[in-house]
Amino acid sequence: MINSELGHVKTLKQFHAEIVRQQTEAHGKHYCDHHEVIKERMKECDSYMELGTHQGGTASAALLTKPKKIVLVDNDMSRYRKFLQPIAEEFCLKHKIILKEIEQDSTHLKSSGGPVDFLLIDSYHHPQHMSRELMTHQVNIKKYILAHDTSIINGRQNSSLYETLVRFCDQYPFKVIERNEVAEGYTLLERVS
Repeated sequence: MINSELGHVKTLKQFHAEIVRQQTEAHGKHYCDHHEVIKERMKECDSYMELGTHQGGTASAALLTKPKKIVLVDNDMSRYRKFLQPIAEEFCLKHKIILKEIEQDSTHLKSSGGPVDFLLIDSYHHPQHMSRELMTHQVNIKKYILAHDTSIINGRQNSSLYETLVRFCDQYPFKVIERNEVAEGYTLLERVS
């Protein structure tokens, strides 16, 4: 993924529009399709957490839905701090959103943000790493898990992350409710009772 140039944006809405524009221009028409899933599913959710915040593109999509709580996790938050952090903190203050920023490996227990409705996984794209993330966080996810890059990883067809999610669903109370295989793709899981 490219590092977008976002120094000129002033509002959250501008940030999201510009990062989507730049990411789409660099990676193709469907690269940011998962942003729409976040916006749609967050209508049913009060809280959001993401593993792999990087610059904050998907975080901005979630923030625009005005959840009550948002947790952002990355082992290096420097790109987030550079552009989105001041905009996000101002937006959260204005809309009374609890914002928790955690600079930590996403498999570590210290990366837990507590119970949330929606989890996005877009961190280190390796099956073993994703398995550890799922084990660490699944107990706290009340509704949805969305994973990006479940069809293409590093420019090559690779369904290993999707297969990891399927195995996870065999052991835990989640099911695959949507799989998008266009471009990098995404997979959406839902908790079942």
